[in-house]
Amino acid sequence: MDATHSQIEQQLQQARKEKITIETTIEQTRRKQNEQDWLEEDNHHLEQEKLALLDFLRSGWQGEEASGFHRYLEEKQHEESQTWKKDLQAKRTDLE
Repeated sequence: MDATHSQIEQQLQQARKEKITIETTIEQTRRKQNEQDWLEEDNHHLEQEKLALLDFLRSGWQGEEASGFHRYLEEKQHEESQTWKKDLQAKRTDLE
């Protein structure tokens, strides 16, 4: 009976160790799944923010502010062109 009892006790200990290993593996898998879920959720939020920023930038370049900025750039370009032409004319006059 002692040998049978000892063998059963060893099998029980082995089963307990396997149970602990399986439970540990399951817990690690759950943690990894939770982390993955959080990462997917964060990625989704970042994607939504990116799309919102793109819409904001797109509307900025098409809205009233953009028209004002385009006019400002055109005026600056015109002023620089006039300055360049005057400078070129002055250099021509100096050469004559």
